[in-house]
Amino acid sequence: MKLNDKFKNFIIFFIVVLLGVLLGIGFIYLIKKQSNYYAVFLNNGAIYFGKLSTFPRLRLDNAIFIQADQNGQRSIQEFKDAFWMPKGTIYLNRDSILFIAPLDKKSPLISLIEQKQIPIVTPQYPVQTQSLSQTSSQIQSQHQIKQESQKSTTTQQ
Repeated sequence: MKLNDKFKNFIIFFIVVLLGVLLGIGFIYLIKKQSNYYAVFLNNGAIYFGKLSTFPRLRLDNAIFIQADQNGQRSIQEFKDAFWMPKGTIYLNRDSILFIAPLDKKSPLISLIEQKQIPIVTPQYPVQTQSLSQTSSQIQSQHQIKQESQKSTTTQQ
C-alpha cells in the first residue's frame, strides 16, 4: 500500500510539473507572438524603430531610422546599414530616452521590418531634418521647464 501511495504522489508531482512547463511555454509563446515594435525617441532628437526588449537590458532589435537629406527627402534605413556598420541591435541608455511609443500591429513600418523590404539606401551620415530637431528641442525645453517648476514648488513648500 505504501508503494502505491508513493507512486500516486510521484504521478501527481509529475503532472503538476508537466502542467507548469506547458503553461510556461504557452506564456512565452504568447509574449513572443505579440508585436513588441516601438518608436524610441531619444533626447538628442534621434528616433529609432524596432522590436523592443527589456530583459536583461533595454535593447532595440531590427532597428531602423528615418533619414532626411538636405532637400528634405526622407528614406528609411536599417541601423545595421549605417556607415559605421553596426550589427543592428541598439542597447539603449534609459537616461537618454525621452519617451517610447508602441507601434500599431497594422503599421506599414512593422510590415517593412518583418518582410525585410526596407528600401536600399546608400549608407551615409544620419542627417535630421530641422523640424525633427526643433520638435525634439521643444519637447526637451518643455520637459526641463516642467522639472524646474516642480523643483521650485517643492522648495517653496
